[in-house]
Amino acid sequence: MKYGRRTIALGVMSVGLVGIAGPQAMAGSHSWRINEVFSNADGTIQFIELKECCGAANEIFLTGKWVRSQATGNEFLFPGNLPPGSTANKHLLLATPGFAALPGAPTPDYIIPAGFFAINGDTIEYWFYTPATLTFGPGELPTDCITSLHDGGAGPNFTGPNSPTNFAGETASVDACPCPWDLDGSGDVGILDLLALLAAWGPCQVCVPSCDLDGDCNVGILDLLILLANWGLCP
Repeated sequence: MKYGRRTIALGVMSVGLVGIAGPQAMAGSHSWRINEVFSNADGTIQFIELKECCGAANEIFLTGKWVRSQATGNEFLFPGNLPPGSTANKHLLLATPGFAALPGAPTPDYIIPAGFFAINGDTIEYWFYTPATLTFGPGELPTDCITSLHDGGAGPNFTGPNSPTNFAGETASVDACPCPWDLDGSGDVGILDLLALLAAWGPCQVCVPSCDLDGDCNVGILDLLILLANWGLCP
């Protein structure tokens, strides 16, 4: 079979274009997932952590893409792209100014306004990528200042200690309640905190600061006395 010069030239051109397009075809922004969300009771301290799910090094094209709360309508637009070859299994941390001010908190990659997402149920989206969406209903998001909601992937979402991680790999677990006696995160110590303490009365299944105010892994009379001694507005 014979081929003319034009046919051969077009074939060579096609191979060349594939070679040029190849690296770009492997780059994008679709493998980021909403990985973890966290809020205190009034929404002033919140973070949204995204994670690159699949070991792809060039998920860098974020310019103009958004993270959005369906419940509040708040939207964050990414202002620029990430460095080439930098994204495999990395994290992106979006957080409020209140989070950024916490002692020991990892530096957010991007700042979002307080109350960015709703506490009592929301769907948080990353661009139009359906697998990246995280949805939670009323009562599913912890607001105890320590626990966050984690994406369960193919399974259900789950709660656990917060572990915000930024793009540089800095991570820490934060306590978003500067007033440890404020068990419900409302900004004062009152009847709801007393009820929370009484509901947790007895040995702790997990030793955490919430309710166990004296750190002895038991909620008892000493914890009650500490709470009563700090009754009123938090300093």
